[in-house]
Amino acid sequence: MEANIVFKNGFYQTKSKSFKDKTIRQCLVNFIAREKEYKSKYLQKNYNYGFDGYSFMGQKDSSNQYFSDLLHSFVISDFQEKDNFPKEFFPFFKKYWLELQTKIKNLELEIIIQLNYPGLEEFYLQNIGHMISCNYYPPQKEVFSMETKIRLSEHTDVSLFTIFPFGFDSDFYFENLEGEWINIPPTDDIIVFPGYLLECFTQKKWKALNHKVALSQSEETERFSFAYFSLPYPKRKFLMAGEGQTSENYFKKYLELF
Repeated sequence: MEANIVFKNGFYQTKSKSFKDKTIRQCLVNFIAREKEYKSKYLQKNYNYGFDGYSFMGQKDSSNQYFSDLLHSFVISDFQEKDNFPKEFFPFFKKYWLELQTKIKNLELEIIIQLNYPGLEEFYLQNIGHMISCNYYPPQKEVFSMETKIRLSEHTDVSLFTIFPFGFDSDFYFENLEGEWINIPPTDDIIVFPGYLLECFTQKKWKALNHKVALSQSEETERFSFAYFSLPYPKRKFLMAGEGQTSENYFKKYLELF
């Protein structure tokens, strides 16, 4: 992927137009529409690594969203065999997964070369896989019984990079260096921002982007987002900030932030 990548305000914006999300959006909608008993088979606790699996609004034991967050999410990855995920996502795996993986890796490597940080490219090539968080925010009029003033609580991501290959929807805010919350308008460009893994590996030379999703002005608006995360494969050992680290210990370190 040849991209004109610009780093500004703590995140990257490319001139590459986003991919179409019709297939993966329909996969997510089809899964969310299934009965509760079926969806419960795919909760995060039924997977053995990372954040794979289903999380729902009001869930108290999700590892990637708060009880008060107004969304359903399903995380798929290359850390599991594809047959371990619901059949509703098979069309996306079949049509787009490998193509998107290749293009996303090329984009990340382009950024890594630009960063020119010692050992980062080797670490990436030897240890990094990907997951994608598929997120559905129902219309707010359907969930206002829950006491909240935000759709997705502020946080930094677990990833080396977070990439939005399908573009960006409205109501996304990030915190700049002055502590101000800035809105990123909807865009068809591919957006990339650094995660906590990059912050740790570079000893805070590049900070993870703190961000959130605000309530929409329209109570009838539903929202979708699909974010790729670059993460270590299971049971990998590597050096980070001069110290020995494992994939599992890194996840533990990240979750201690919350």
